[in-house]
Amino acid sequence: MKQSQHLSSDRLNLFFDEKKKRKKGTCSSIMGMNIPLKLQVLSRGRPFFVLLLVGTGLMFALGMIQWIIASIRSSNFRFESSPAFLLQTGQALEGVVLSMKAERFSHTREVLHKNLNITVTQYIPLQYNSPEVEQALEKFFQGSREYHTDQNLKVFSNRMAFVSAMQAFVDDDSVGWDSWRFFFEDDISLHSSLTPDRAKEALAKGLALAAGDGAIYLGICGPTCSAGAVHLHIERRSNAHSVSVDAAQCSGTCAHAFGFKKWKAIGFLLHMNKLEMESEYKRMYFDQVLVAYALQVHRIWVVGSNLQSPAKGMSNHFGILFQDRDAFHSTISF
Repeated sequence: MKQSQHLSSDRLNLFFDEKKKRKKGTCSSIMGMNIPLKLQVLSRGRPFFVLLLVGTGLMFALGMIQWIIASIRSSNFRFESSPAFLLQTGQALEGVVLSMKAERFSHTREVLHKNLNITVTQYIPLQYNSPEVEQALEKFFQGSREYHTDQNLKVFSNRMAFVSAMQAFVDDDSVGWDSWRFFFEDDISLHSSLTPDRAKEALAKGLALAAGDGAIYLGICGPTCSAGAVHLHIERRSNAHSVSVDAAQCSGTCAHAFGFKKWKAIGFLLHMNKLEMESEYKRMYFDQVLVAYALQVHRIWVVGSNLQSPAKGMSNHFGILFQDRDAFHSTISF
C-alpha cells in the first residue's frame, strides 16, 4: 500500500519532462503530424480537433469551387458545345425567318448561311386580314375593334408570328435549355465592312459575351446603350475590311435580328405581358416589348454596336446585320 502511494523515480522523471514540454509549447507527433500539445489536451474527449480538420477541408473545397466558377466566367474558357466552338468548327446554329415570300426568304437564308453559318427555316405569318388575326387583335384590346386598320393588323400579325416561333422553340424537346435560337425578318444583309470570316468571329465572341444574359441583338434601331462598349478584337485580314467591331448593352427598336437562349425565351414569354408600357397600343408592337424588357429587366448585348447601317435613311441603325431597305421594302409599313 505504501508503495502505491508514491510515484516511482522513472514516472516522476516522465511527469516533469512532460510539464517542461507543455510550458515551452512544444509539439509531439500524432499520425505523422506535429500537433501542439495544447491542441492535444483540448482534443481529449472533445470534438475540437475533428472540427478543426473538417473546417480546414471545407475552406479548401470552397476555394476550389470559387476557382472553378471564375474559370467558367473567364472569356478564355469554352465548353466544346458552346456556340463559339460550333462556329469555329463549321457547325451551324439555328434560326427562324418570318417571311411570306419565297424570294425574300431565299435571300435571307443565303445571307445567314454564307456569312454567319446559321441554318434557318421559314415561318409564314398569318395573313394580316385573316379571321385569326382580326379575332386575336380584338381580344387583345378586350373586345374593341377601334384599332382594326390594315397597318395595325400587319403589326399584330408580326407579333403573333414572333411569339409563335418562340413558343415552338420553347416546346422543342430536342433542344437543350442553354441552346441559342435566332429570329429574323426577311429584309436583312451583312454589314459591308465585314467579310464572312470576320462576321463569324464577331458572332462567336458576341455569343460568348452574352452567354450569361441569354439574349442578343445582331441588329438594332435607335439604340440607347450603357457606357463601356467592349471591343471584340476581330482579326483584320485586309485593309479593305479593317473596321473594328464593338459590342454594347443597349435598348432599342426593331426586331429584324435577335436571339434567345431557351431558358431566357421561357422567361420572356411568361413576363412579356406584365412589362410596363406607355399604352396597350405600344404593346401591340413586338419590338416595343423588347425595348420594355431591355429597360426594365436588363439591356441586351448588340454585336456591332458601332457599325452604322449603310442603307439610305437608316443612319440610326446599328449591328452586323442591317435592314436592307435598298433591296426590300417593309412588309408592315407599306
